[in-house]
Amino acid sequence: MEIEFAYGGIVFNNAGQVLMRSPLGQWGGYVWTFAKGGTDINDRSPEDTALREVKEETGYECKILKAIPGEFKSETCVTKYYLMQPINDQSEFDKETQEVKWVTIEEAFELIKMTKTIIGRERDKNALITALNTKKNL
Repeated sequence: MEIEFAYGGIVFNNAGQVLMRSPLGQWGGYVWTFAKGGTDINDRSPEDTALREVKEETGYECKILKAIPGEFKSETCVTKYYLMQPINDQSEFDKETQEVKWVTIEEAFELIKMTKTIIGRERDKNALITALNTKKNL
């Protein structure tokens, strides 16, 4: 079976808060998670996919600061994340997202614990830890 790849962003603002999204209907058991998704025919690179998915699912246009090392596995795919920061104010997000909010790092870890699957919780927790380490080394 071929591994499905997804690309996404872990977005931090200037206040050090992280952007979380709540998927519509808590899809896949995720109550709060990070924006990510599969490649679209018009995407020229994984970075394009990640930037597009963050814009669609959170309403924020972002810039990539650095690739977050590693790949993060869930039930449905393997995700590669990029460390991002917003470059403008929020616009509308798509119907795949029911809510978006900026939270402290501590709040983010608490929100991740709400995910109903162990593999999903572990993926997002490990991705956030790796993102924080990447951010620290910028």
